[in-house]
Amino acid sequence: MGNGVGSQIVKGTIWTVLMRLSIRLLGVISIIILARVLVPEDYGLVAKAVLFSGFLELITQFGFSLVLIKNQNSNKQDYDTVWTLSLIRAIGLATILICSAPYIAVYFDEPRIENLIYCYALASAISGLNNVGIIDFQKHMQFDKDFTFNLLKKLSSFVTTLTIAFIWKSYWAFPVGVLVGAIVALLSSFIMSNYRPSFSLASFGLVFNFSKWMFFYESISAISTKLDGFLLSKLSSAEELGLYTISYEVAGIPSTEVAMPVARAALPGLAKLNETPKEFRAMYEMILVSVLMIAIPAATGLSLLAEDITHVVLGSKWAAAAPLISILAFFGIARVVSACATSGLIAFGRADVLGKHSLLVLLIKLIILPVSIIYWGYIGLAYGVLLGSIISTFILLVMQQHFNTLSIKNILNKIWRVLIGVIIMAITLKILAPYFDLLRHLPVLLVLVLEILVGIMAFIITVILLCLISNWHETPEEKIYKMVVNKFGRKHVRE
Repeated sequence: MGNGVGSQIVKGTIWTVLMRLSIRLLGVISIIILARVLVPEDYGLVAKAVLFSGFLELITQFGFSLVLIKNQNSNKQDYDTVWTLSLIRAIGLATILICSAPYIAVYFDEPRIENLIYCYALASAISGLNNVGIIDFQKHMQFDKDFTFNLLKKLSSFVTTLTIAFIWKSYWAFPVGVLVGAIVALLSSFIMSNYRPSFSLASFGLVFNFSKWMFFYESISAISTKLDGFLLSKLSSAEELGLYTISYEVAGIPSTEVAMPVARAALPGLAKLNETPKEFRAMYEMILVSVLMIAIPAATGLSLLAEDITHVVLGSKWAAAAPLISILAFFGIARVVSACATSGLIAFGRADVLGKHSLLVLLIKLIILPVSIIYWGYIGLAYGVLLGSIISTFILLVMQQHFNTLSIKNILNKIWRVLIGVIIMAITLKILAPYFDLLRHLPVLLVLVLEILVGIMAFIITVILLCLISNWHETPEEKIYKMVVNKFGRKHVRE
């Protein structure tokens, strides 16, 4: 059972990684182009408009779809109830946004925000109509269909956003792109799934019993997630908010684009193992360790090379974002652990633990973040976010160990080679920094590629040497080695 599920998770992860990479590639291209067409103030203005709508979106996430994924025996009543509740939620959310838009504009002293919020409200309402049948793509691990659906949504939004940005050179590119993406997603959901939902609340009790904990978790988590944005929107300029927003986005790319696909693919697989604790724990630890093997060096590399990456990706006018990206890159590792823990604890049937942890995280941030921004500005806020994430990640790991879903000792035993590899990589890049400076007459992109290649080689060589002199049985490194040997071994035999 465990091996079969593991194989499904791997296949699902590959499809989901492809989906996330495709979507992220479009996102990165969008950031690169828009950063040169628009200015930080435009990003700041949209960030203010999205702040409240995004907060409401997060705070009302009941996790309805997770009920269907976790319960392998869901029936039509369950599906229809989830669709009905999702529609009610979307209409309620849109109504609140429309009614509050004028007051939000007054609060931020920015009249232009009002119409932006109306656009986001319409997109939210349309999203509530999506066919609930598409949940089966994830539930039954049909990640190729999940890939197609999400790519269509993102691609339509991407094309719309860039077209409007080039023609109008206006911040309206963002909300209209979101609206078009919502419309395409609605149409695609009914074309790709034969399921036809109907209004029903027959399974309300079953759905609510699970969703109440997800609502508590998402509500507290939403306040925690948006706290830095709220503080910046009132205590900093629109330009600084724009810098922070795009830095937060770029900093999360290397780590979260690894974690999110794995977490998404792992949930239905781990749900199949929740009756066998030993297999569940072994599978979950391997998933977490495998993700950290990529996320830790990726985040470290981004932090070390933040200045050149900012110049290449965003352009010279965003130079002030480099220090923020350097700091927030490490925050991405905490997001990795959190993403995996969310899937693991939901599959294990302990969504209540997520709620308790999110409350602790919020209390930690309420202590750290206000002091950080008041005394040290938006750079201090970034350090506060990082400090809070370190504390909250440690708490989350301890809580999971308490419920026996992982062993911190086992995790450390399997990633110590990665940690040493990262240290050697950092030392190598620091030592060679003066030599890279001598190449500054070359294009920045070429220098950046050389720096990345040197960092990767230093990391890989260190990990390989440590594997040769240590016991690496049943580790992700061994599994990767066997996959490579099997693949090229079979190819050699065929030839």
